[in-house]
Amino acid sequence: MDDEWDGGWQAMREEAEELCKRIKLRFWGLPYNALNGINYDDTADILWSIHQVLRHQLWLDDPRPDKPRYTVDASPAMQYGSEPLATIKSKED
Repeated sequence: MDDEWDGGWQAMREEAEELCKRIKLRFWGLPYNALNGINYDDTADILWSIHQVLRHQLWLDDPRPDKPRYTVDASPAMQYGSEPLATIKSKED
């Protein structure tokens, strides 16, 4: 994890979740807990796939040895939109 990151893993995860909520509200007018399901809008499906990739990467980056293993974020992302899954590259040292 980047030494400059202020707040650690949990703060990074919370910020990412908040950003996803704002995108959902701004572009689809949906509150954070609304879910119209997949396959109703390709752009939404692409963003859902990106969300899954980010969520799983945050789980992978969680440094806790006892992190939960049977949670949604522990599962690798599945592609729903028309675009291939995003690739996350680590910052080079």
